[in-house]
Amino acid sequence: MNIEQLLSKLPEFGHNITMFANRLGLVKAALAVDHIALRVTEKSDADHLLNHLRKRGKVISDKVINGRPIYLIELDDPMKVGEWDVEVIELPFPDGRKRPDGWEHIEFVLPCGAQTAEQMLAEVRKLPVVTAKWPVIADGTLDIEVKTSGSKADDEPLANPTVSFKQGPLTIKLHPFDIREVIGHRAPQA
Repeated sequence: MNIEQLLSKLPEFGHNITMFANRLGLVKAALAVDHIALRVTEKSDADHLLNHLRKRGKVISDKVINGRPIYLIELDDPMKVGEWDVEVIELPFPDGRKRPDGWEHIEFVLPCGAQTAEQMLAEVRKLPVVTAKWPVIADGTLDIEVKTSGSKADDEPLANPTVSFKQGPLTIKLHPFDIREVIGHRAPQA
């Protein structure tokens, strides 16, 4: 996959992720977009995309996580994804699993100071739009999978527990802090 192919898929991804966010009620919650992530299955494609994204911004993180490099690129000019302006792209290098190449998920910040996955889930469930839909989310009626995670790298100043909503190929993640604060690239907001 090259950058032209990736960018040509962005409007469709933006539309689909907006529809999913609307279905969850998250558009009404007016949360700030943190970043978007993509997936590629070939190292040569990841190298090509990284080289191109470096021309559009700067690498703010290049950690090896679970045995593979994961890059965060802060763009000089935000990209329009649906109705949101996105400043950061996450580019994980291939991990050997075969998944469709392209845009995979979008992440939002729910500023709440949660320190654990359980606390984050409790905060997400307090959102009025989510509270109203929770019974049909939890019972599977909407065919939405909910997962939590609470990992924190040793060298990161903040924990950033996450709640993920997945439906088909789309995933929306919510966490308490901007990724740039989590990696220590930017001071936490007061």
